[in-house]
Amino acid sequence: MNAFAEIRRSKPALAENCVGAGLKPAHYAEILAARPDIGFFEIHAENYVNAGGPNHRWLAAIRERHEISVHGVGLSLGSTEKLDRDHLARLKKVVARTEPALVSEHLAWCDFSGRAFPDLLPLPYDEAALRRVAGKIDSVQQALGREILIENPATYLRFRGDALSEPQFLRELCEIAGCGLLLDVNNVHVSAINHGFDAEDYLDAFPLERVGEIHLAGHAESRDAHGAFLIDDHGGPVADEVWALYRHVIARAGPRPTLIEWDNNIPDWPVLLGETLKARRTLDARSPLPRHEGRIEPKSEAAPASDVWQAAFATALRDPEAPVPALFAPCDAEARFAVYRNNSAVAEIGALKEQFPTVLQLVGEDAFSGLARAFARKNPPHSPILGDYGEDFPDFVADFLSEHGAKETPYLPDVARLDWACLRALRAEDAEPCDVARLATLDPARIGATRARMHPAVAVVASNWPLLVLRDPEARAIDDWRAETILVLRPQAEARLIAISPGAAAFLDACAKGATLAKASEAGARVEVHFDFGATLVALTQAGAFVDFISDTQI
Repeated sequence: MNAFAEIRRSKPALAENCVGAGLKPAHYAEILAARPDIGFFEIHAENYVNAGGPNHRWLAAIRERHEISVHGVGLSLGSTEKLDRDHLARLKKVVARTEPALVSEHLAWCDFSGRAFPDLLPLPYDEAALRRVAGKIDSVQQALGREILIENPATYLRFRGDALSEPQFLRELCEIAGCGLLLDVNNVHVSAINHGFDAEDYLDAFPLERVGEIHLAGHAESRDAHGAFLIDDHGGPVADEVWALYRHVIARAGPRPTLIEWDNNIPDWPVLLGETLKARRTLDARSPLPRHEGRIEPKSEAAPASDVWQAAFATALRDPEAPVPALFAPCDAEARFAVYRNNSAVAEIGALKEQFPTVLQLVGEDAFSGLARAFARKNPPHSPILGDYGEDFPDFVADFLSEHGAKETPYLPDVARLDWACLRALRAEDAEPCDVARLATLDPARIGATRARMHPAVAVVASNWPLLVLRDPEARAIDDWRAETILVLRPQAEARLIAISPGAAAFLDACAKGATLAKASEAGARVEVHFDFGATLVALTQAGAFVDFISDTQI
C-alpha cells in the first residue's frame, strides 16, 4: 500500500464530522469578531502565493482559531504538458506557510503550450491519462511530503470512447498514486444532469472509502437544443437535490469534513454561516445505510489520440469563431463548449476588474468589460495565478486610446499604472519600515556614503494628471489639472498614497538602484532646483519608504 494512503488512514487531518466554509476577504473581519463555531476554512492556494501583505496577516489571525484547508486550481494535473514546477514551488510555499489540515486539487487542466485558461477543463478517461495524472500526483505528493485529495469535476462535455467511467478512473488513480479524494457532491449532480446518468448509481460506484473531504455548492441552469443543463457556478445556496445526494453519501460512507463553497455573488457572512451550519445538522441527523456497489458503464467508441485532443480543445478555446472539435460524445456541443469559452473570458475580465478598480470606476462596467476583453484576446494569461495578470494593461490602454482617438480620458493609462502599483504594494513581501530614530544613529560625516534599503512595497508613479483626485469616487469635478507624482507605500494593512515632488521621486529612484544618499541627492537636485536633501530624507523615512540604512563598511 502507498505510504501516503497509510498516513491518511492512520492519522486523519480533520474530525470527520467537522464543517467549514470557503474563506473570503469580505468576511475576514467578521469571522475574527464573531468567532464562529465551525471547524475549518478553505483557501484557494493561488490567492495566497504573494510574498506578503494584508491577506496573509488576516489568514494568520484566523489560523489561530480554525484549521485551514488549501484548495488548488492551477496545477493542471490533467494536461498533456509537463507539470509546472514553478507553480508547484509556489504551492509548496503556501502549504509550508499555512500548515493546512488538507491539501486538494482538481482532476482537470488549465494550461497548454504556454497559454493559461482560467477554468477547470475536462480530460478523456483513458489509460494514458490515468498514468499521466497519477505520475503528476505522485510528484506533487513527493514535493509536499503529504497526501493530496483529488476533486471529481463538473463537466459539460464527455469525450468519445472514455475507456473508464469517472468513478473507475478515480478509484484506479487512488490505487496508483496513493492519493485521497475530495468528493464534490454538487459536481456529481451537475454532471449527472448534463450527461444523463443516475447520480446515486455514480455515488454507489464511487470509492467513498478514499474521500477525505466533501464539497457542497450551488449551480446555475442553462439551456441547449436538448433542454436544460447545469453549470457549476458556486453562485448561490446548495440545491435541495444536492442536499439529498449529500445525505445519501454520508448515510453510506459516514461523516466526512464538509465544506460549503460560495465563490460568486458572495453573500453576507451570516448567510454563508447558515449554509455551513445546515451541513452540520445534516451530519448530525444521518441514518446509516448498508453499502451498495453500483456500476457506471462507459460507452465504447473510438477515443481521440492522447497527444491530439488537448491541442484541438485549446485551439478552439483560443478562437471564439473556431468550430468545436469533434472530440465529444453526442450532445449540443456548441452550447456546451460555449460554457468553457465563457468561463475563461469571465475569469480574465473579472481578474482585470479586481486589478484596476479605479479604471473600472471611471469608465463603467460595459466600457471596461469591452476593453478587458480586447486586452485578453491580445494578451492572454500565461499563468493560472490571475493575481499576476494585467501588468501590460496600462500600456494596452495607452495604445488603445491612441489608436481610437479617444481624447476624453487621456489620464486612464496613468490611473491604470497607479492601480497596478497599489496591487503590487498590497502583495509585496512584509517588512518593518525604519523610523527617523534610525537616522539619528547614522554618522553625519558618512551619511552621504550610506545606502538606503527600500521597503518592498514602494513604487512611484509619475503623471501629467491629478491622480489622487481621479481616484476619489466622491470628486464631482477637477478644477486643478496639475501633474502629480505619487509615492505608493504599504506601511500597514492598506496601500498609502502620497503626492511627492519630482526631486523626491528622482531621489527614490536612485536609492532603489543602489546609489549612495549623496548620489541620490544629486539626482534629486538635477530635476528640482530647490531640492532639500535633509527634509526629503526625513519625510520619506517618516512615510515608511525605507527598511534600513547601510554604510559602505557594512556592505
